[in-house]
Amino acid sequence: MKMFLKRVLPMLVIAVLAFGLGRYYSASTTEGPAPVDAPGFLWPNPPQLEPFALTDEEGQPFDEKSLVGKWTLLFFGYTHCPDICPVTLAVLKEVRKGLRDLQAFDDHAQVFLISVDGERDTPEVLRTYVRHFDPAFRAATGAPEAIHLLTRQVAADFTRVTTDDSGDYWFDHSPAILLVAPDKRVVGEFLPPQTPATLIREIRQIVEFVEDND
Repeated sequence: MKMFLKRVLPMLVIAVLAFGLGRYYSASTTEGPAPVDAPGFLWPNPPQLEPFALTDEEGQPFDEKSLVGKWTLLFFGYTHCPDICPVTLAVLKEVRKGLRDLQAFDDHAQVFLISVDGERDTPEVLRTYVRHFDPAFRAATGAPEAIHLLTRQVAADFTRVTTDDSGDYWFDHSPAILLVAPDKRVVGEFLPPQTPATLIREIRQIVEFVEDND
């Protein structure tokens, strides 16, 4: 009997451990939704935006509360930007059109240019600039320290660059497009190259996932 127990007991221990590990693995792989096929999806721990305070294209306050209850696409740039900003706005115009059939997004969506050039980009300048691309587009800006309160939260800092004494300058800034959920979580970050078709597909998947699993 003792010999039998010596031979069988280790096998029982191994079987119990294997059963337990199997249940743990099964639970860990089946509990909770699977991530979507979108490289820009920030999951499962998307950052939540903290307080910031800017001024929008109508001269009204724009802060973290302005994002509540709405899907928001935002990116950082400025109206004197020679290339990436107008290209990005043109792409976002197509993205917005391509997502009109996605009710959760289209009913509560906004597109924002956050200008890093508060000195030149007054509300009037911003309004004229973004509405040239789409009448529904929005914009906001502020003093550098106010903008930094937002950019630092999403690792999208910017740098003012000048090369001579003429007073002319430009900015190095993040080219990313951010997708902010209605609860202020940054759930998407899309880096160049950005095509309308790819962005439409990825944003659609992310919005549907978040709406279904919140």
